[in-house]
Order: sequence, then C-alpha cells, then structure tokens
Amino acid sequence: MIKKYLIPFFVVIPLSFYLYIDHTFWLRWFKQPDDSEVLTSWQWYSPIEVIENRELIPLSITKSDNRTISDDTLESAVEYAKSFNSLALLISRNESLELEYYKEGYNRNTIIDSQSMHKGILGIATVIALDKNLIPSIDTRVSDYIPEWKGDKRQEITIGNLLYMTSGLKQIEYNKSPFSLGQRLFFGENIFSLVEDIGYAFEPGSSFDFNHINSQALHSVLTKSSGRRYSEFLRENLWKPLSGSFAQVRLDRKGGDARVFCCIQTKAMDWIRIGSMLANNGKLDGVQVISEKWINIMLRGSNTNPNFAMHIWRGSPFSGGRLLSKPSGRIIPVSSPYLKEDVFFIEGRGGQRLYFIPSERLSIYRSGEINFAWDDAYFINLILNGVDNE
Repeated sequence: MIKKYLIPFFVVIPLSFYLYIDHTFWLRWFKQPDDSEVLTSWQWYSPIEVIENRELIPLSITKSDNRTISDDTLESAVEYAKSFNSLALLISRNESLELEYYKEGYNRNTIIDSQSMHKGILGIATVIALDKNLIPSIDTRVSDYIPEWKGDKRQEITIGNLLYMTSGLKQIEYNKSPFSLGQRLFFGENIFSLVEDIGYAFEPGSSFDFNHINSQALHSVLTKSSGRRYSEFLRENLWKPLSGSFAQVRLDRKGGDARVFCCIQTKAMDWIRIGSMLANNGKLDGVQVISEKWINIMLRGSNTNPNFAMHIWRGSPFSGGRLLSKPSGRIIPVSSPYLKEDVFFIEGRGGQRLYFIPSERLSIYRSGEINFAWDDAYFINLILNGVDNE
C-alpha cells in the first residue's frame, strides 16, 4: 500500500516540476503546427519581435501589352505552382511585376513563414555589415564576437567559414523527440547556450557542411558588430531602404536572441522586393542597398562547394547534384543544367524559394505546400524559355 502512494511522489511530482521549470519549451513544442499549416499558422509562437509593420507598397505592375515573358509561359508557371499547392507565385522583371498569383483565400497581405529562407536574409544582413565596415573582413575570427570559442580549434573559425558553411562545427542531433538538442534549437529558451557549447568535427575551411549552427552563430557576430538588436539592424538596413511592409522574427525568450536559421514571417511582396534588389546589383527604386562590389563577393561560390555562396545557392556549375554535406555525403539531385549561368536562389524547406537572375533582371518568389519534389531547374528553365529579350 505504501509503495502505491509513493509512485506519485517519486514519479509524478518530479515530472511535473520538470515540466514547470521548462514550461516555455513544452508549450511551444506541443503548440507547433504540422506541415500542412506551418506556413500560415504563425501566431502560435511567442515571443516575437517586429522588424517593420507599415502599409504594403507593391512593385509596379507591367501592363499586359508590355510583358517581356510570354502569356503561355506565365500560365504554365502558374499551373506548375498550382500542382504543388502553392500559396503565392510572384515574378518580377526590371523591377516590375509580370505575374502575381495567390491561391484562393490568400492575398498580398497574407503573412507567410519562410522556413529556412531566413538564412538568406541573414546572409544579406551580414554582407551589409561587411559593406558598412562594421565587420572588418570575412577573415575576421568569430571568437572576437563569441569569446567562448577561444582556447580550442573553434578560435580559428572565420566569418567566411560561417557564411560558406565550412566552419567544421559539429551538427546538432535532430529528431522528433522533444529530448533531442535539435528540438531545443527550435523551441528552447537559451539558444546561445547551444552555440557557445557546440564542439567541432573537422578543420575550419576544409569541407562544406550545411549546418544551422553556422547561421545562428552569425546572430552574435551581427548584433555585437553593429551594436543593434537583430530586428533593428534589419529594419534600418534592409526593410526601410526597400520600402518593405511587415516582418517579424521569433525570439528564444523575451528580450533574447532571434532564431535566425529559420522562420522569418513576412509577405510575398517583401520577398519579391528583396529579389528585385538582388537581381539589379543591389539597387531598388534608385536606392543602393548593397554595393555592387559586395553583391559580387556575396554571390561567389567557395572552393569547397561552388554551388553555395554566402548563404545563397548557385545554380551553376551543373554536376547533377547539389552538395548538402561533404562529411555525410548528402547530395540533392538536380534534374538538368540551368539555361543561364547566373541563377541564384534562397532556399526554404520543401520548395520555399526566392530566385534571382541578374543577367535577366528577373526575380521569382514561390511559397507553398512543403514538397521536396519541387524541381528548381525545370521551373526556372520553363520561365527562361519564355523570356523575350528583344
């Protein structure tokens, strides 16, 4: 009888105490939406920090008689997007919209989660800091901003290693168990503790390994070098110069760090403005957001992976696959070569994309159902085949 009553004392009570002291993590973990709702059910997470919130200013719209992409091509692009249950598809050329499609029930003011496309924003922000000399160079050591990395191999890691995913840092184990460190990365309250404690697996600069921790470490670099909170830096240096409308980021805790490896929430029009700027050598509406010098540097591939620039993917050179990790041998198949050598894209999980092609001053944003069968090369070549350059 005594044992019967001791069970709640030794099991239930300690478990309840554990859940209580870590209640924020568990609340987030249980509230997270599934893949069918994750892109538009963004209100579930707290706390957030608003980057900007003002009236949307759309790009100008190209009149039908002046379009430079054929109607048949635009119709085919929409049909392909619809076949993947896309929420939004926007195509701009020469800073003007040639296509603006939304699934029924969605519109210009729909706020959409980016998934890992946030990494591209982070890369752009870091390049802006370099452009403004807030960070001395890509060869600057990260331990200048994360002193916890001094005293071992991590002190050799540079800003460039983080941007090019060649730091040599260990991967955080990720699985669906709430007790995995990967889940703490997404839902925990002290994300910097994971960054400062992460070990290293190989020599910095020696191999390409796509790793969330590289991105999250850049948060410390950017905020400490600029003296600004992450949201403030984006507001002052990206959203305001681009006349962006709405954006917000998730914080690990109130007043804490932004989660920058994933999941910025904004609108399709904000993305296409970013893409148009990148496709036009860093300029939009006459405002030079990034210098041409640093745009060119940002878009170069590395020796360890020529298909990966500074947190931005490169379509060329073609090899039949896109290297995701040299140590693990993970490669994403690529169906065919791109018709242009200068196809670049910011990637989010399961087909979330921002493409830009500077030689064509072309930018394309797509968001929709998470589906890893989305074919980048097929889709971009379909559009490029319909571009009229006369």
